[in-house]
Amino acid sequence: MKRGRVAIIVGLIVVVGVAAFALKLYRCNQRGAAFGRQVEGIKQGAREHLRVGTKNADVAQFFTERGMSLIIQAGYAYGSIRTSGCAPLGCVSNSAFISVRVKLDEAGAVAEEPDVSAIYTDCL
Repeated sequence: MKRGRVAIIVGLIVVVGVAAFALKLYRCNQRGAAFGRQVEGIKQGAREHLRVGTKNADVAQFFTERGMSLIIQAGYAYGSIRTSGCAPLGCVSNSAFISVRVKLDEAGAVAEEPDVSAIYTDCL
């Protein structure tokens, strides 16, 4: 009788553990997909709004609308935003970083296609 109860309790613990792990994995995948969409949205926006010849006021507006910091230095406009996703193994947290870099001409207009990159931070 006692062995039957122990087996049932152990079975329930295993089922609950597997369900909790599956839920955690599902939520992580959802965050990862949202991060991917965020990166793609910024890439698409950069291609559309930061074309060669775009004036510096429009460059600043692009970064501001996306909540990105803006630094203009040495002929480049840099913007970045911290976010999160579902980091791969080897990362301490799910923290991520998206950055945009745009080369500017002497007048402050876009001189080359923008470069958008995204990485997970706190990784080995």
